[in-house]
Amino acid sequence: MVFTNTRENGFETLIVNWLVEHNGYEEGSNADYNKEYAIDETRLFRFLQDTQPS
Repeated sequence: MVFTNTRENGFETLIVNWLVEHNGYEEGSNADYNKEYAIDETRLFRFLQDTQPS
């Protein structure tokens, strides 16, 4: 495998791709992120519903 993007964003992309493909990581989107509270609301509420249904 040849890596041509040696900038920071290329390294970030490499890390995210590896996490998604090998660790079950789910990549978020900017639309899900609440800047006021600094949290990904979509994944937070999904986690809460899955682990604490009542």
